[in-house]
Amino acid sequence: MTTTGVVVGAGDRGYDAYARLLLDEPDLGRIIAAADPDAGRRERFARRYSLGAEDCFPGWEELFERPRMADYAIVATGDTHHVEPTLAALAAGYHVLLEKPMALDEKDCRRIVDAAARADRVVAVCHVYRYSHVFARLHELISSGALGDVVSIQQSENVAFWHYAHSYVRGHTRRSTVPWLLQKSCHDLDLLTWMAGAPAAEVSSFIRPTELTDANVPDGAPEYCIEGCPHSSTCPYDAVATYRELTPVLGDLAMAERPVGLGPAAKVLRAVRPTLMERDVAGSAHRLQWWRWPVAAVTDDHTPEGLDRALRTTRWGRCAYRVGDNDQPSAQTVSIRFTNGVLANFTLQSNSHRTMRSVRVDGTKGSAWGELRALDGWLKVADHRSGKVRSIRIPTAFDGHGGGEHPLFRDFLRSIRTGTPPPVSAAESFESHRIAFAAMDSASSGDIVRLDQAETTHGAD
Repeated sequence: MTTTGVVVGAGDRGYDAYARLLLDEPDLGRIIAAADPDAGRRERFARRYSLGAEDCFPGWEELFERPRMADYAIVATGDTHHVEPTLAALAAGYHVLLEKPMALDEKDCRRIVDAAARADRVVAVCHVYRYSHVFARLHELISSGALGDVVSIQQSENVAFWHYAHSYVRGHTRRSTVPWLLQKSCHDLDLLTWMAGAPAAEVSSFIRPTELTDANVPDGAPEYCIEGCPHSSTCPYDAVATYRELTPVLGDLAMAERPVGLGPAAKVLRAVRPTLMERDVAGSAHRLQWWRWPVAAVTDDHTPEGLDRALRTTRWGRCAYRVGDNDQPSAQTVSIRFTNGVLANFTLQSNSHRTMRSVRVDGTKGSAWGELRALDGWLKVADHRSGKVRSIRIPTAFDGHGGGEHPLFRDFLRSIRTGTPPPVSAAESFESHRIAFAAMDSASSGDIVRLDQAETTHGAD
């Protein structure tokens, strides 16, 4: 039995993350319609997935007002537009694969959970890191009893300095109306709940405000980096280096240990690229452009002139200290006591040398610790009784989420076909969102929030 789907939101996630698996494994089914307000994205999606103009809709309203045409809907709209299309899809009879976060407050999360139950439909939330190679193996260790009873968990999401400036200072999520902790790290809060094996009882949190404000503008810095900043050679947030020269991206890749050879190749390219671009040796300037993320977010005009124009006229080119309407924090800590006594500490921070997650789980019989990076990772396990430490092999992953995207999508399709529980149901994902809302309340009030006694103030009636 194959299944059919529709996609709402044909941006990067809708276009590339899950549906692409169907091109490689057509026996799993196919996408038969898409909705997106951007005509260019609709056309691009139609070309890749062999859709006709009649299969593409300018909005989810037009799609879901039709009689149900497929088994499921992938909702991959922007973070502020998840709730209404999900409710409409459920009302129309679709199962739903929903990008995180489910919603921006507790009330809307409950609306989705309740609507899924009433419709008797699967709603799975895209917590892909449960399927990443590092965390999937770590959870297997915990479930096997190799670590004994889990006592404490320490986890960090370490956002690279340049990634923070791109996404959370200059980018679409620069405003705390979509809290950074919820948007970026409901993944991590879900992982903590999954590894602890129980709901949260108490939550406390602290926030450090961003340093990238007008109050800290370096002397003589212009409005736009491309105008000639006297600090360009030392500023880690220089827009020209980030988007035209790709210095921080190549620097991150230069630290990669796998695939074998990628790190050294990136180091060489980082060193020689400026010369090749300047001299255009054998047409290298054209071939060395990289118009994927993060550059693709800056402009659709993929010429050097188009990029320079964007760096002179849009917020992507602004001095990171002068963006003006950004207020996402620089760092946040969250402490959790789960109902089974497990204690967890989580840190989300914006000044890492590279993007990676680090984790440590200590139990009564052993400890495990590791890192998940963009393409690779590692995991070690120690046994308290023998004193032996062993390494667990972690495969290279190419999807940017530790190998988690396609396994999650396969499980979602399997749950539809067989009636088995979905990979991460809306009801289960709700717990990670409740922790995020409680953490925001705690950071604001300075109080410990008791989740086992009352709702958080986010969306509470």
